[in-house]
Amino acid sequence: MLDISQTVLVFDLDDTLYKEVDYRWSGLQEVCDWVERVYERVINRQLIRSAQNAKDPLAIICELAGLPLSIKDSLLWIYRLHVPSIRLDEEIIEVLAFFEKRCRTVAILTDGRSLSQRQKIRALKLNHLPVYISEEYGSEKPGQLRFLQIMKDFPARSYVYVGDNPKKDFVAPNALGWKTIGLRGTNRNIHSQGCEGLPEEYLPNLWVDCLTCLASKLC
Repeated sequence: MLDISQTVLVFDLDDTLYKEVDYRWSGLQEVCDWVERVYERVINRQLIRSAQNAKDPLAIICELAGLPLSIKDSLLWIYRLHVPSIRLDEEIIEVLAFFEKRCRTVAILTDGRSLSQRQKIRALKLNHLPVYISEEYGSEKPGQLRFLQIMKDFPARSYVYVGDNPKKDFVAPNALGWKTIGLRGTNRNIHSQGCEGLPEEYLPNLWVDCLTCLASKLC
């Protein structure tokens, strides 16, 4: 077991601390609101909900509203910059509070656009935590830059990264000697967690079924 008082615990954001599909639906609803308000076109929300996992749901909104496809680029910025209607589950709040009291530091390392990710973090009331966003560093996972920056910012005896995507989440922390933990997803996850054909260095040290299991694995 780790001495968690000397451990930096770092979480991925999307599909780890909350379900990214909830953000997607929040953004599509915001786009529908704008279309209805600005263009006075009624959008069938049920059709959009059933098509939210389609390759291009914004194109579907344009089609349903009778708008030219060129409008889609503007709708995309509404999606990216909206204030999302998302929240942490109560058990996640409790897990984070538990480790914030006991660990050297709890932080978030996530890929994505700075404004979009920070809007999510504010909506989830996580903006008190140190956050490392790929666009702000010009480095996406599996790059090591942000992991190295965390080690520089928060010297500690041990480091742990918790994520969900074996295709990119664990390569860098594994190479740097971190303990890596994969959170098994549900059918609501955006990205596949298939590990077939992945090299050993892509895989987490262990998998857990829920974040409430972390205390038993680390303490």
